[in-house]
Amino acid sequence: MRLYKNTLFMLKKTLRIFLISAAFLAITITFLLSGFNPIYKNEKFVDLTEKINEAKKENLKTFTGIYEKINTKMKEEKCPCDRATDYIPVYRHGYSFTKSLYKLKLQREFTQTDCYKYLLLNTDFKHVYADSTYKTFGVKEASMFYFNKNIGQLNEEEILTLIAMLKNPSLYDPIRNKKVVRNRVLLLKRILHSQTKSKY
Repeated sequence: MRLYKNTLFMLKKTLRIFLISAAFLAITITFLLSGFNPIYKNEKFVDLTEKINEAKKENLKTFTGIYEKINTKMKEEKCPCDRATDYIPVYRHGYSFTKSLYKLKLQREFTQTDCYKYLLLNTDFKHVYADSTYKTFGVKEASMFYFNKNIGQLNEEEILTLIAMLKNPSLYDPIRNKKVVRNRVLLLKRILHSQTKSKY
């Protein structure tokens, strides 16, 4: 009987500790992701969220529609919201933790498509060229530079080329690496038009 009481006491104590810890953890997480957390007052983070809000208004359906179809079949290593946080310089100390909080905050406030639009408009598609004549910034300028077309006039292959470039503008540069780009575009096209979920 005494052993039973001791066991019951220990179980109650353990349960109490667990519940207190869980409540503390929930409160901590809520605070970390709330507007009261001072890290979200960071000028670069505020600027990023403002630009994502601006990007939401842009009509980029030709790109986002294809991206969403491909992404259901081929998951990226880093989601668009995670990639968007790469634009925020943070100190090395606590880098991963701070970046994770930024990512979670973006995921709570925006969709992956919103962040993808931001990347389309803010990725430097032409950073590899030193000559300022060739410098472009964003998918609209890249569309004019590579294809001499507005984004609404692009065909599927041209859209896929720019989507490939978004992953790595230097590697998938259609001027310097035509064969690499062609192979990547063919892969994306196969994924886009495949009927079943694929692993690539």
